[in-house]
Formats: sequence, structure tokens, C-alpha cells
Amino acid sequence: MRSIAIVLAVSFGCTNSSSSGITAAELSCPPDSTLTYENFGKSFFADNCLSCHATRDRPTLTSAANIVANKQSIISAAVLSTKMPQRTSLSTDERSLLGEWLTCGAP
Repeated sequence: MRSIAIVLAVSFGCTNSSSSGITAAELSCPPDSTLTYENFGKSFFADNCLSCHATRDRPTLTSAANIVANKQSIISAAVLSTKMPQRTSLSTDERSLLGEWLTCGAP
């Protein structure tokens, strides 16, 4: 009985505390998307990610190429959940824009 209670507590905590309200099914690249690295990605990552992800000790996200190489991890941690960024908080709209940009290939 105790095992079941622990599993339920862990499951409930994981699904509710890290959910951003964005699901993988909601991620898409609209044909009229205008988001680019220059007008979105560069400032987004500078404002929200580079305080931790500008060093070799972590996935480095200082360039478009580094971001694309880590795209799936970023979607998992910062779009589909609230695990990242750790030092700031993003609105659901910001997470949606990040998801859109990444899903479009981070042009």
C-alpha cells in the first residue's frame, strides 16, 4: 500500500509541477511564422538561458547551431515543461513562441 502511495505522489508531483500547459500535439510550424534567430532566438536565449548555458559545463546554447543540436532537449525542458529556465520563469505564450521557432527548424 505504501508503494502505491509513493508512486502516486511522485506521478502527481511530476505531471503537475512541471507542466506548462503546452502539449506536443500543439507544437507546429505555422506557414506564416516570421520567427528567426535574429528576431527571436538570439535575444530569447540571451535573456533566459545564457546565464547558465554559456559555459562548457552544460549544453552550450550560444549559437544557432548549438541550439539546433539541442533542439529536442530544449523542447522537453523549456516548452513542454517548466524545468527550464531555472532562474527565471516563462509565460505559456513565451514557451509557445519558443516551441514554434524550434519546430520551424530555428531559422
